[in-house]
Amino acid sequence: MKLDQSFHYKYLADEFARRSNANPHYSLRSFARDLEVTPSWLSDFLSNKKGMAPKTAERLSVLLGMALTESRVFILSSKAFHSRSEKDRKAATLELASFKQTKSYKMRPKDFSATGTWYHQAILELTEVEGFSHHEYELMERLRLPQATIRRAIQDLIAAELLKIEDGKMKPCFPETESTMDISSIAIRNFHEQVLNKGIKALHEQTVTHREFGSTTFAFDDSKIDEAKKALRKFQKQFADDFYTKSANKNSVYQFSVQFFRIDRKKGMS
Repeated sequence: MKLDQSFHYKYLADEFARRSNANPHYSLRSFARDLEVTPSWLSDFLSNKKGMAPKTAERLSVLLGMALTESRVFILSSKAFHSRSEKDRKAATLELASFKQTKSYKMRPKDFSATGTWYHQAILELTEVEGFSHHEYELMERLRLPQATIRRAIQDLIAAELLKIEDGKMKPCFPETESTMDISSIAIRNFHEQVLNKGIKALHEQTVTHREFGSTTFAFDDSKIDEAKKALRKFQKQFADDFYTKSANKNSVYQFSVQFFRIDRKKGMS
């Protein structure tokens, strides 16, 4: 395989092209700064003169806010091409092959207009639950929603090519969906508002043995907000990997939310 055919190379090259097209003043030096690497290394890598160590790939996947599957493929791609161990290169190449038939889907803001409710996501996850009947009546019962709402949601997901029906069974078209990061959208805000409201309801209706709510209040240096967000996203990915990806027995659908926001008013603001 050639370096310019590798996923990790193509991802960085495409991302640099995307940022450059959006901002004519965005340079390779700007990209290197955002990736926390030297401009010389980035230039050599994009020119196929240098490789990418797996540890560098892990760090860049967090900085770039990749979805769980994207991150895994990005790291495996670097290992398949640049690991010093032939055994590790072969193992990574074999694991990469398992991703060829599946793709993750990062939802765009406009996707949320049609499928951006808590129950659209819940329907996708329920299709993976053990013993699921693949019938709308079970969805009505488990999500406590009327038939018309469930039926419309299924149609929305099919129209958005996020769900398909094969042999009478509902199947997600992608192993995971995730929203884009740091983009303002009314639809995405509405989704998070719905999740927060569901959390409030769960706080009052569910027993402590079936839920976990925690909160920590502390003084904070707001110049480190980007660093804090990256750490939270890394934790979310690791949490999902430990309790979703590696879980063989799925018998329920849970919502995991991270809440981190300023509760004081900035000095000088009225």
